[in-house]
Amino acid sequence: MADIQDLPQYNHHLIIEMMTMMSENEKNTLEQQLGAISLDEVKELYDTVYVNRHVEAPAGELTDVAAEVKREMSDSRIAALEQLGLEAIQQGRFAALLMAGGQGTRLAHKGPKGTFSFDGISLFKMQADQLLSLNSRLNVTIPWFIMTSDINHEETLEFFKSHHYFDYPEEALTFFKQPNVVALSPDGELLLNESSELLTAPNGNGGVFEAMAATGIYEQMARQGVSHVYLNNIDNVLVKVLDPVLCGLAVESRADVTTKTIAPLEGESVGRVIMADGRKRVMEYTELPEGMENTFNNANIGIHVFRLDFLEQASKHQLPYHLAVKNLTQLDEDFEVVKKETLKFEKFYFDIFQYAQSFSTLQVERGSEFSPLKNKEGTDSIETARQALIENGIL
Repeated sequence: MADIQDLPQYNHHLIIEMMTMMSENEKNTLEQQLGAISLDEVKELYDTVYVNRHVEAPAGELTDVAAEVKREMSDSRIAALEQLGLEAIQQGRFAALLMAGGQGTRLAHKGPKGTFSFDGISLFKMQADQLLSLNSRLNVTIPWFIMTSDINHEETLEFFKSHHYFDYPEEALTFFKQPNVVALSPDGELLLNESSELLTAPNGNGGVFEAMAATGIYEQMARQGVSHVYLNNIDNVLVKVLDPVLCGLAVESRADVTTKTIAPLEGESVGRVIMADGRKRVMEYTELPEGMENTFNNANIGIHVFRLDFLEQASKHQLPYHLAVKNLTQLDEDFEVVKKETLKFEKFYFDIFQYAQSFSTLQVERGSEFSPLKNKEGTDSIETARQALIENGIL
């Protein structure tokens, strides 16, 4: 358990002073929270990810990932993969995994992003309807796993309940929360949230794998006969949930990781799927070596199929944290609620690629498969997403 007197050596003077003004109940709660963390690990996280931060170039030669381009494939090839995928889904070998831990703040939408609606159709319903269609077509019940976070878990559950789970079998739904990690001031100080408790934040989409391990989801999937996990996020309004073609490629290739990509636009600020020293990885646009910004022709759109046995083993490795600087709501030294620049620490799910031995990639068309909903206006906005939904006959 953390000793409160140890805090000053880690530069947490502010929280010490604030504790002197707390009620006994507030102080006891905070001491329990402090006792659940390692101050040494907090210091190491701060030093490694913020103080001594640097972008480490990937080892080895960087090459474009080998990909099958769907528009160049024959109709018979696509049909064969689709049939293979449908058969595997019908056999119960696939589970759907949705990452939905975010809020709709940047959309000026109050509540989980998945509750954002177009013409009364929420993002959650759009994905549920696709799975229901497959269930009906194949006479199966696909297990659907949904990762939430502390900031939206209860609201997400209530939304599903109030909408009768979109007619999805409740017993086939599993909700679980991604872990939290402390947030710090730029000076490395622990902070308090509006409830006078330790300020923490979701630890990024890379927390999905450790959360699955901690909640027994790998064992649950194995008991259900699942061999592959189809992962996607909530904010691509054109996502094809459990796309049989991608599923078929994953089954045929037997790859640990099967990825769906699109061709990036010139200079587009989107992560690239590449090979580095024989391993698949995603490099953020800002990490690309100078002069190579337009060299790599597969952009990451956050849709992947993982072999379950690979995930279960790879999740035993600790993924690295990355830095995100955000304005977070917190208490200042006068116990006033303020928003200040704060250090958030996030894991990225694609860092698990480094532990895979085999890879497969399918490049698809942007216009029919990718339209992210991230902003209220401008690029990747409500307007552009709505237009994409109309053009694809979804609205």
